[in-house]
Amino acid sequence: MTDHLSPTLGLVLASIHTGASNGLWSEIARLAQRSGSSLYVFPGGRLECQEGQEYVRNSIYSLVNPDNLDGIITWASALAGSVGFNEVQAFLSSLSPLPCVSIGIKHEGCPVVSFDAYSGVQAVILHCITKHHGRRIAFIRGPENHYSAQDRYRAYCDTLEQTGLVLDNRLVSDPFPWTEGAKAMDQLTRERGLVPGKDFDTLACSSDMMMFDAGKRLQDAGYRIPEDVRIVGYNDSRESHLLRVPCTTARMPMTELARMSWTLLENLMEGQRASCFDILLPSALVVRRSCGCVYSLGTDEQARMTVGTLQSYLAWLLQSFSVSEEYREDVSRLFRGNEELDLSVLERLSYRFLDRGGDPNLLSEALHWYERFHADSSFLATYSASIRDLFLRQRDLVAHEHAYLLSQQAKRLDELKCDLLGVRDISSIPSLLAKHLLSLGLGACFLVLYADDKESTFLGGYADSLIISEQQRFAKHLLLPPSLKEHLHRGVYVVESLFMDNQPLGYLVIGTTLFNGSVMEELRTSLSSALKGAFLLDAANRAREEAERAQRSRSEFFANVGEGLRTPLDAILSLVHGCDTQLKDQVGEQVRSATHLLDLSLSHTGELELEIRTYLLSDLFSHQVQAESLQYDGPSELPTMLGDENRLRQAFDIVCDHIRKEGGEVALSIRLLVEGVACTFSSSLENWKASMGKQDPSLSLAQRIVLMSGGLVTIKGNTIQFRLSWPSLGAESLPLMGSNVYYLASEGETEVPPVFSELGPVSIFKVSSLNRSTINQLEGGLLAWDGQRTGKDLELALHLLSRHSQLSRTPMVCFHAPSHHESLHAALSSVPNEASSLGLLLVVGASFPDVPVIEHIRHCTHDEVLGIVQSQPIGLLVSDVFDPALYEQVRRLTGAPIVLVRESWKREEAEQLSLIPRLVIAHRCVEDSSEFQTRLISLYATGEVLPPLTGALVKRAVVFLAEHATKSVSRWQLSEAVNVSEDYLTRIFRKELGLSPWDYLNRYRIYLATILLKESTLTINEVASQTGFQDQAYFCRVFRKIKGCAPTKVRSASE
Repeated sequence: MTDHLSPTLGLVLASIHTGASNGLWSEIARLAQRSGSSLYVFPGGRLECQEGQEYVRNSIYSLVNPDNLDGIITWASALAGSVGFNEVQAFLSSLSPLPCVSIGIKHEGCPVVSFDAYSGVQAVILHCITKHHGRRIAFIRGPENHYSAQDRYRAYCDTLEQTGLVLDNRLVSDPFPWTEGAKAMDQLTRERGLVPGKDFDTLACSSDMMMFDAGKRLQDAGYRIPEDVRIVGYNDSRESHLLRVPCTTARMPMTELARMSWTLLENLMEGQRASCFDILLPSALVVRRSCGCVYSLGTDEQARMTVGTLQSYLAWLLQSFSVSEEYREDVSRLFRGNEELDLSVLERLSYRFLDRGGDPNLLSEALHWYERFHADSSFLATYSASIRDLFLRQRDLVAHEHAYLLSQQAKRLDELKCDLLGVRDISSIPSLLAKHLLSLGLGACFLVLYADDKESTFLGGYADSLIISEQQRFAKHLLLPPSLKEHLHRGVYVVESLFMDNQPLGYLVIGTTLFNGSVMEELRTSLSSALKGAFLLDAANRAREEAERAQRSRSEFFANVGEGLRTPLDAILSLVHGCDTQLKDQVGEQVRSATHLLDLSLSHTGELELEIRTYLLSDLFSHQVQAESLQYDGPSELPTMLGDENRLRQAFDIVCDHIRKEGGEVALSIRLLVEGVACTFSSSLENWKASMGKQDPSLSLAQRIVLMSGGLVTIKGNTIQFRLSWPSLGAESLPLMGSNVYYLASEGETEVPPVFSELGPVSIFKVSSLNRSTINQLEGGLLAWDGQRTGKDLELALHLLSRHSQLSRTPMVCFHAPSHHESLHAALSSVPNEASSLGLLLVVGASFPDVPVIEHIRHCTHDEVLGIVQSQPIGLLVSDVFDPALYEQVRRLTGAPIVLVRESWKREEAEQLSLIPRLVIAHRCVEDSSEFQTRLISLYATGEVLPPLTGALVKRAVVFLAEHATKSVSRWQLSEAVNVSEDYLTRIFRKELGLSPWDYLNRYRIYLATILLKESTLTINEVASQTGFQDQAYFCRVFRKIKGCAPTKVRSASE
């Protein structure tokens, strides 16, 4: 992977964050750092271990191959635990032909560095027997298949035999994983009923990790260590310092293991195989207080034999404190009697010892033995107290520094976790990693996911401050793509496996100068969780898109079939136009049935759209009354309703045709009820059964239209009844809670108009008394309003009602309101007032189509705007000029709404305009839309605009739709881009612009398509594809609906 001068070496081990492994890998990492070599660490878990899904980590071991590395060190014995010796040997064979040094297990062709765990455990147990007279010694065993764990158990058995103690199997636990010392303790005490201190006086554990778990269990149960029971372990890992008393153990020669393994590998790399022999390192006894000792050297008599002379004391210091060559002279100078003691040297040395994880109890012991055997009275009087204080200060300083560093690490990792929680697209992860990890000493990071059995995908990463975002696929056996070689500087890299549940996802390559395995593990866990969340979200989105696609395909199928069949059906009608009347009627009837069947299909797929507008109820059947084909019985004046006038007229016609087809004459009876308008159709044939036509698709379509309009359909006897619901001022109506009807009267009105007489008793409620305290009296009843009245008091009342959360949705009977408005409130607000009260509609810039109803329109240039606004009242300003400074000046002069209509909008422009209140933006594609023009009328009449923050959401949606119009846009993508729910966005979008987001998007797409049709030679299908439509027939249908003609006519007209 690299040249010979800079070899790339690997370290293979099960973990870097638990037990002794944290110490070993950090020591080897420091050696690699000093040597200038690159080291890649692969903490891939124990082989085939099911605990914590550890086996899933094994996937990164396939990266340990000659294409990535030049040589490896493997802690082979740590890979066992769930597999036997032969399986570990097979794994080591798979690493060939890489030069390899093994730790713990001998493999043919590889030098092995081992630690003598047998003698270490034996020394610990002998110490408990000979020094503390232990006789009943319990033992917690390590994993059954772990080579070193077996050695430790064998040392326990042999030591008992050698000292004449009986092996009691009840005192020996079953084999347990290294992390389950507490469970082993429970087996001895709870399952077997052994009592600590009574049934056993000493507990020996296979590792310090097991000792810590078991000791915690004893402490939690109220046992004191060592007063009630002694406890000892093996490894001298950090866990030996975590109980209430420091624990006696045997030190695994971690530094020596690392140094000898590294030296052997360097010799192998240089071809010096003859000097690569197997090495067995001793394990030294480390005596602390958990066995019952106060000092590691024992009693005064015992200690005098070891440190009784100054020379032997100095030798003990150098060995116990692992003093390196560069500091030995400083230590020796402390004990030269001809020099004054330099406390600054002692301060520096003690700080370095504690900072590297040294045992503070050893400092106290060193001072104790010096005072006991070598100190004179002057030293005791002058320095003893100061040195003790110095040790305590240094201990506190190091502890606080470490705690601070850990808190900073935790803070940065927590910040990263928070950002990762919001990840929706995995491509954003590399930049997040760079943002948070560089300050932790993680100078490089590369994210790789498995693509398939042969390839992996590099998703991105960073090296120093350079973020690499280009994704690329590469061979799966390689660690990283060859193109990244220039970013891989010499250093230490950790390869962390990423997985979700039991599925390997990929891995993270981390370049680090921070040799803290816990940080790496926490990073791995956080990133795996983020990937899991991103993948689940992606899967949900894909399922959602698939469902939307299926629904869209279904809808488009019916829409396309409908669009495709209408043309031949129209052609059939034209062919029989000259035929006799009977044939023409028969063919016409069949064509209408086919058309109704298509519409019925569309209604069930949601593709039968209703154009909701105000309409006069009599307009649904007046043409039939005038033709004398229908007998009408009902009020002479009928109210204004809300719905799709054309579709409801179609429903009325269908029912009338159905009755006439059966031979009867049609009678329509209309009654105004509190619950709604009852429209009852009946036949002159008394024996005609309306229920016989339930299977008729035409009649089913009529029922469907009424139901979609919020009404009810009842078929009984020889009648069919449509009950149409009363509209409200808002978008939807609440159900009535009683039979009360309130006529909202102006100050001069004393009687209820006769048109409301059919509703029964009607109470008069004066609008002048309408305020916040009285308005709630109207809740639950039916409101009545006469739309032909005008007056400021009525305008105020209408304003209050439309703003009320309940009354804006309370049903209202309204007479004399204009038709063709999107809501009853918009219709009543559009009743013409004096020009002086509404002001001008001021149009700035390019020509703008005349707006119906609004008569006071004035066109002006950009430079004339301020002069006109200063001199005349303005009701609405419409412009195509982008000039935020101008509109800020206008806003200071008038509160009139501002509507900007342009060909295109940039995101920055929309954000800038969002700061100006009461300003709406739109694209020119909607200016000829009746819905948009109705919205302009409403703005002119009422001045109602969304609040600035809500309006900003609509502006973002407008820009997003235009930017993505040529692609497939789903509802969730739009709502996610704006960061609000789909339903809420649809409501505020329609309220701001008069159209739904999807109507708006279709109009913008048709606008783009019209340009392509006029300026290019693309086929209709290509135009549809390039403007976001997935189907040509659906495109033609939408085009015809918006433009009123087929796409081909636009092209032919331009030619």
